[in-house]
Amino acid sequence: MEKSILAARLASSLAALRAQAGRKVLLLDADPRHGALDQAQAAGEPALAHLTARPISAKGLQPELEHLVNCYHDIVIDSEARDSLGSRSAMIAARVLVVSVDGLADEANLVRRIAHARSINPGLRVLLVTATMSEAVHALAAQIEAASVVDAGQLYAAVFEQPPPCQPDHTAASSKATGYGIVSIKTSC
Repeated sequence: MEKSILAARLASSLAALRAQAGRKVLLLDADPRHGALDQAQAAGEPALAHLTARPISAKGLQPELEHLVNCYHDIVIDSEARDSLGSRSAMIAARVLVVSVDGLADEANLVRRIAHARSINPGLRVLLVTATMSEAVHALAAQIEAASVVDAGQLYAAVFEQPPPCQPDHTAASSKATGYGIVSIKTSC
């Protein structure tokens, strides 16, 4: 599975599950391909009345977040995987960074980007999502201060520190997904 599709599925699934739990959720799609937005619109379920999804440009992300943080319980940001203004802004603003690492090609770049984000946002939690739980994934986690390795099926509980609402039709990601993408999650208190 292409990395941007996987990230979009992770972001839209997390946002949908959080909305089903009764939270007012904003899904911002900062990836130029807008995969998370497409995923959220395809769901189209009445139960998702608490979910708003819209695209956002990298340049508008930081100022927009400062305004929107007071309007929503949770903000989920799907940003592109490559190092860009949008992905940096998302990592700096987030409380939780979710990175799907199966098939990751450039570990050193990812470690460097996370370290930079943490120099500005020291409270950033990092969750490395994988379907394999391989030694390589745990070795990567050891390179990132306080990073946790999480199975895709346990992602919601790891991000929001509580079990997901009972909705068997929404899974965070396929257990056979590969590639990587970054989903930054900003959760209000």
